Amino acid sequence: MARITPTAPRPASVIARRRNGAARRVEISAQEVEEAFQLLQYVPTPEARQLRDKFAAVLRPVCNWASSRTAPCSSYPAWGPCGVFVSAPRERCIEHQWPLPAGTADPSPDRCIVTLDTELEDSRWVRYSGGLRCPFDRRTGSDRCAQHDPRDNERCGHLVEGGATCTTPQGVFACRDHRYAQLAVSKRQIEQLPLTLDCDHCGAISGESCTSRSGRAVAFHTRRASASKDLAKHEALSYAIEWLSL
Repeated sequence: MARITPTAPRPASVIARRRNGAARRVEISAQEVEEAFQLLQYVPTPEARQLRDKFAAVLRPVCNWASSRTAPCSSYPAWGPCGVFVSAPRERCIEHQWPLPAGTADPSPDRCIVTLDTELEDSRWVRYSGGLRCPFDRRTGSDRCAQHDPRDNERCGHLVEGGATCTTPQGVFACRDHRYAQLAVSKRQIEQLPLTLDCDHCGAISGESCTSRSGRAVAFHTRRASASKDLAKHEALSYAIEWLSL
């Protein structure tokens, strides 16, 4: 069997200097920092202990998990690398030990069991998840969340070609393809909501536009617009706009 020869560390080099010519920033291999860390353990002075603690923080290993799926129009991972501190090299953090080995207790028993894949093509999943396991809670009576175990009334429903409707789940996030169309509709509805009320300022009745003293149509008066904000429909539309804007 061939003997493996360890690769020699790269020599330290100065990568930035001060105006007086002294070194300002030096690039040094982790192997040499580890050797210095070991030697500092035999120096009992407070200064050596402080320097040893700094080296220990630099050398602390991290979870290096990253999604195997690349981001759209990029060669970089859709999510990662993680970067959470762990106790040993090659170890994964709790978030990225999924799926769990047989016999291991689930540290998040209320979370959805789905492993993310195509969801990472959507920036919302990248933003709200750890890139591996679905971050949302299970729905009652299921081991999956509302997005991955949707009901009939939790689908997009947007009309598509041929008179059919879009069946993309919307339990957590709005349909990626049609959310902007739904957002435009909701914004139009909330803008026209004052039209459903009478105006106390100019006397316009429901369904009529506000008018000036000369009888010209004008923007909704402040009283009428403010009154519409107290309607339950305004609250529902505001929530829908906020959700569609995620």
